Amino acid sequence: MIYNSLNTIPYKLFVDIEKTGKCFLLNTNITRESDLSKEKLDELVNLWNVLYEVHLGKHRSEESKKIFKLSKKIDHLISLSKVMVTSCDCLRFEYNPEIHSIVTDNGFKLATNSTEAYYKSIDRIERESNNFVVQAEYYKKMLPERKESEDSKDSKEDEFTIDDVLASYCAILGLNIGDFNTLTYNQYFAYQMQVENKINSIKKQNSEANGKK
Repeated sequence: MIYNSLNTIPYKLFVDIEKTGKCFLLNTNITRESDLSKEKLDELVNLWNVLYEVHLGKHRSEESKKIFKLSKKIDHLISLSKVMVTSCDCLRFEYNPEIHSIVTDNGFKLATNSTEAYYKSIDRIERESNNFVVQAEYYKKMLPERKESEDSKDSKEDEFTIDDVLASYCAILGLNIGDFNTLTYNQYFAYQMQVENKINSIKKQNSEANGKK
């Protein structure tokens, strides 16, 4: 099974992928990333990006969405740089038509008319692929600096597990949510909204009561 919707993916799994970047976990039949071809892994990465975009739409501001898109662009450029360097190393050892295609698909030209031209073009491709790193660094400068207060907030939040949070939701709502391990992302989000609405309602009632005194 492949989790392709926030209606089906368990919330705990969503958080795990968010933290680790292990997109292959979206496929329940796969236990190791190495069991997937590059094409299949790319499909899962793209699927994760779609799911995460929906997640951002539920939780984040426009600024956060912009940061996410920049981060994706940075990751893509760094990955391209690594792919090109690895491809060059492989081509130096032995010519491979599939790797040749990877190089040309990314805008580079590999000379094959002579041995000297072949190795010179590999050196050139390796040098020019460093531009991907330069571009990534450029986009990194566009990311806002993380405030110290945000770091301490995240550190405090990490002290609580998902089970702790869900247990508190059960207490606040007076409900038995069920098995925390199978709770889907959308179910979690719905409970979260109920809790926030109830807390806001209690705050409003307390404020009105204090105003009448």
